[in-house]
Amino acid sequence: MLLIFIKEHTLKNYLRILTIAFCYLICYVALTLQYHFDCFNIINGNWNWDGKIYSIVCGVVFYFAFRRQFCENNFFTLRQNKEGLRAALWVAFAVIAVQTLLGALGGMISGGVEFNLERLLFQLSMPGIDEEIMFRGVLLGLMCSALRTVGAAWRNPAIVINGVLFGLVHSLSFVDGSLQFNVAPFIWTGMIGYALSYITLRTRSILIPMLTHNLCNFFNNVASMIF
Repeated sequence: MLLIFIKEHTLKNYLRILTIAFCYLICYVALTLQYHFDCFNIINGNWNWDGKIYSIVCGVVFYFAFRRQFCENNFFTLRQNKEGLRAALWVAFAVIAVQTLLGALGGMISGGVEFNLERLLFQLSMPGIDEEIMFRGVLLGLMCSALRTVGAAWRNPAIVINGVLFGLVHSLSFVDGSLQFNVAPFIWTGMIGYALSYITLRTRSILIPMLTHNLCNFFNNVASMIF
């Protein structure tokens, strides 16, 4: 899919695509290490704290190692693109609202989720940090640099592919030596990944996507506990 939308068939762009594949693979391995090797399960919490920390380390290392490959699309900045900020904020509010509503509906259908402080602390911190650094920071920066643009921002192949990869990392799992794929998480997290990529592209920064991501997860879980 990446090769279909490649901007120019140059060595630099092929290296960017190889870098995308490499970073994505290592990110997935980092996230799942503690599930396969007990020595990597250090925090020993009920949530994947260790995997997220390993992924954050990978994302930071990859940024400094490969940032020259996406210097024209470096989203590691606090500065916001004012032209796209309004549209980005509308999308951010919409995503948070939908996630909160789904959490409430899920809580009502299941009879409510028991209050869990660790769960809330995890959702308010880790996912938005590690996934935005890796997916919207490193991977999207590389994609925007390697792939051509097609019309408006929402049609940009980079954010579509980024959403697909984001969905895959949440839907693929190894269980008893076999690879399993779950359709529902792929579709929903893929849509969220697309929205967060759109916000990143419009603001030219991962700051609002990071905040949006954590608030989505947090309010979704709070709503499920309340209702």
